[in-house]
Amino acid sequence: MESEYSGIIKIPGDLVYLKNPDESHCSLYYALASDSNLRYYSSDAPFRKVGKQTFVQYYLNQLMVPNENYLPFVVVDSETDEPVGQVHAGRLDRDNHNCMIGFEILTCYQRRGYGTDAVETLLDYLFFDLKLNRIGAEVYEFNTASRKVLENLGFVLEGTLSKWLFRGGKYWDKLLFGILASDWMNPDGHE
Repeated sequence: MESEYSGIIKIPGDLVYLKNPDESHCSLYYALASDSNLRYYSSDAPFRKVGKQTFVQYYLNQLMVPNENYLPFVVVDSETDEPVGQVHAGRLDRDNHNCMIGFEILTCYQRRGYGTDAVETLLDYLFFDLKLNRIGAEVYEFNTASRKVLENLGFVLEGTLSKWLFRGGKYWDKLLFGILASDWMNPDGHE
């Protein structure tokens, strides 16, 4: 039985487009999950490389499957059609019109504007097409690149989970960012 979340979606941005993941993107997601540097910046759990077979099953049954609470997208370079990362809307709450987002760009494609364009494209989709009111994101205080992406797009620091993570011999805060539809649609505050 097909759900309302199983349709093909392709969302154009400036540098990238977002599309539904499929079986062909398993190697991208495995590369993201296997990159200890990316895991350092984006995961509460210590890095543990997962076996490829175990990961493939997890990917096919969980990561690539959209549902009422989770919408995953592959980030694809518009010029080359190469997958460069992933973005997703998780904890999607349609009753309260909000969600949390996450994003990762493969290390070899970072610092080219892909992350900013991917998040901007996702925000347009979530605010304009899904009619959400609030979108949040969590980032560790030492992840300056992701903080910059969020801040440049208008996210506001809403809170801090003090000393949330113990990494590299010290405690780090987890920062909670958010943006409202009214701020996204009227960034200068003009009606």
